[in-house]
Amino acid sequence: TLLLLAVTCAAAGLSTEAEQLRPPATADFAQWEALAFQPRAGQGPLSPDGKWLAYGINRSNRNNELRIANVASGETAVAPFGDQPAFSADSRWIAYGVAISEADEAKLRKAKKPLHRKMGLRNLSTGEVAVFDSTESFAFNHDGSRIAMKRYAAEPKDEGDKGNEELDTPKPGATLVVRDLAAGRDTTFGNVAEFAWQSAGELLAMTISAEGRTGNGVQLFDPATGA
Repeated sequence: TLLLLAVTCAAAGLSTEAEQLRPPATADFAQWEALAFQPRAGQGPLSPDGKWLAYGINRSNRNNELRIANVASGETAVAPFGDQPAFSADSRWIAYGVAISEADEAKLRKAKKPLHRKMGLRNLSTGEVAVFDSTESFAFNHDGSRIAMKRYAAEPKDEGDKGNEELDTPKPGATLVVRDLAAGRDTTFGNVAEFAWQSAGELLAMTISAEGRTGNGVQLFDPATGA
């Protein structure tokens, strides 16, 4: 009797363990996470002063996120769908791209609207966050006092609307916004195709690409004087 009871209990234990260790369902796989460091070119995941760490969490269901952690306290902020983070040189700000969720992407495609990413800008001291729609690229200046944010260019016309338009017509430029981070003041330029900050100075270089090529060329902007 004791032997039969022991065998029965052992079988029941194995059955319970097998139930607990059953394979995950298909829906469970979508929640699996992977650590991802996604710094922009020339930057690491740590802020210049070493006090902040930015890293990504990628999930199988594409509900990814960017996490911004205070190294000393461990306090962590989450930016849904954030990627490609960049710290300012003074470690006061972090900017990052914001991808489009699968659900929003499906809605935009159905409505035949462009798939434009966004940009997030976080004040690391206060935690205040600003989100900018339709932002294709961005860059801090050398000391972190300003950031340039380039919007998406207007969508090209349909092939049937081109008529006798020249085949070598350059790609149209877009709006470029330069923000003074301390003052929160913006300066806006139109028809900007490319831009680059001076590596060790205040100047911003821009190439202009306007429809009809009127005013095309290279411009230099000095944010300190407004010239």
